[in-house]
Amino acid sequence: MKTVRSVERAVSILFLVAQNDRPLGLSEISRSVGLDKATTLRLLTTLEGSNLIQQDTATRRYLLGGAVNQLSGAWRNDLRQISRPYLKTLWRDTNETVCLACPRGLERVYVEILPSMHELSDVPAIGRAYPIQVGAAGAVLMAHAAEAEVEHILRRNDLPTAPDSAEVRRLHKEWKAARQQGYAFSIGHPNKGSSAIAAPVFDRDGEVVAAAVVRGPDVRLTREKLVQLAPAVKKTAAQISEALGYQDARLAVGG
Repeated sequence: MKTVRSVERAVSILFLVAQNDRPLGLSEISRSVGLDKATTLRLLTTLEGSNLIQQDTATRRYLLGGAVNQLSGAWRNDLRQISRPYLKTLWRDTNETVCLACPRGLERVYVEILPSMHELSDVPAIGRAYPIQVGAAGAVLMAHAAEAEVEHILRRNDLPTAPDSAEVRRLHKEWKAARQQGYAFSIGHPNKGSSAIAAPVFDRDGEVVAAAVVRGPDVRLTREKLVQLAPAVKKTAAQISEALGYQDARLAVGG
């Protein structure tokens, strides 16, 4: 069966933008796909019309649009189904609210929630979104992001990007610790009075696709308690990662 040339070209542009860890300019896209600028611009405009591609108004470079999240909705449903048995075990073991958070552009969003049975608890709604860099879940997602993606997120979320900025130094220190420890925790951030601990979930290609999270009030989930929960949260994230096909020995259950 004969293929549609323009569709093939548009798909090649979409994949090119999706597979790069930084926004791309028109000339770079044109060279990479082997098309002249006029044709490339026409295809980019078509993809923009469907919100599959968007242009950064400041840099004039192109990145994925919000509609790509709709295409990934089925994947998130599969991820929820795969993760749920492991999250449920963690929920029974901790008796705290257990969540699964996924990256979504400049945000992170809760796609699964198992609420604590405590009268005093911290239970976000499914679909609740926060800026991707905040909190324990944000730390583990940012800890494994590419450098160019980190800079893009900081810039788009109106955070300083200069390397000598005190805030940037603090964030990078936090993300480095999350990479080394395999988890991150937060107290009073982003919500006052709440605490959380999170560990990264990897897919078969080694990309971080989610964070397994335990949340609760900070009067119960103190710093000491969060550290005690770290092995269980890491184990849960490792089990989900293995179920997704990730085989890194550092995430071996019990390791």
